[in-house]
Amino acid sequence: MASIRSAARSAVHYLISLLSGPWYALRGCYRQFRITPTATRLLGPQYLRSRDAIEIDITYACNLRCTNCNRSVTQAPDKTHMPLDMIEAFVRDSIAHNKRWRTIRVLGGEPTLHPRFLDILHVLRKYRGFAPECSIQVVTNGHGKAVQAALRKIPPDIRVENSAKEGNVQPDFGPFNMAPMDDPAFRSSDYANGCSIMTECGMGLTPGGYYQCAVAGGIDRLLGYPHGRASLPRDADDMLDLSRTLCRLCGHFKDGHMIPASLRAPLLDEPKSAAWVKIYADWKHHRRGTRSAATPAE
Repeated sequence: MASIRSAARSAVHYLISLLSGPWYALRGCYRQFRITPTATRLLGPQYLRSRDAIEIDITYACNLRCTNCNRSVTQAPDKTHMPLDMIEAFVRDSIAHNKRWRTIRVLGGEPTLHPRFLDILHVLRKYRGFAPECSIQVVTNGHGKAVQAALRKIPPDIRVENSAKEGNVQPDFGPFNMAPMDDPAFRSSDYANGCSIMTECGMGLTPGGYYQCAVAGGIDRLLGYPHGRASLPRDADDMLDLSRTLCRLCGHFKDGHMIPASLRAPLLDEPKSAAWVKIYADWKHHRRGTRSAATPAE
């Protein structure tokens, strides 16, 4: 009986992939038109950043550095942690501006590695006194004893999204480091169109400030954090300047929307376009220079 159920599920998945393929191909064609400057002027940006969902990257430390990480945790390892007072300011500003978040997602890196992880959750739970309907979520790789021990301490009213990763090769990830600005097919695009991440996952708060999405904040980390908003943006702020500056580097921009893993070829290597090769080289050079300057001369 179990084998029959398994075969039935496989048949259903196969049928769904057959039906979905043409639909996503059509969406891809529309995307190519939609991101042109002419279409953007006529219709406005295809995607706008969320007003009721936010992702907070509280740390870039990680115990499982996955290939094609869209926070560049593998490509540019860093142990920067968000100060607790940034979380306190976020809660304070949200209440002051009557901001009722539908979801607040806590990520990284691996969020449980933040030295004040539980304190951060405590501050965010206080926000529920103002907006009790808000869903607070922790997104974790679930890998290793230290992470699992921290997860057991999370209060039961916080939802845990555990991907339970067992290795650092993630075939379902996309080619994040293939910058559209390096692709002739996308060079004339209006990057204000963004992608579905900032709509479906939410805007972002990182150690560098507020962004249209947390992925953009991860990109800005490598540029020295010159672009993030210092305070909670008002709803009238679409942050289109950030999209035009940072989305041109993000491989997610090309598709614009999430394509099911079953319709994509597994990604087993880590491709990088010219812009990203230079960004990582410059970042490493700056890191070496900073460390040398911090070392007293003998």
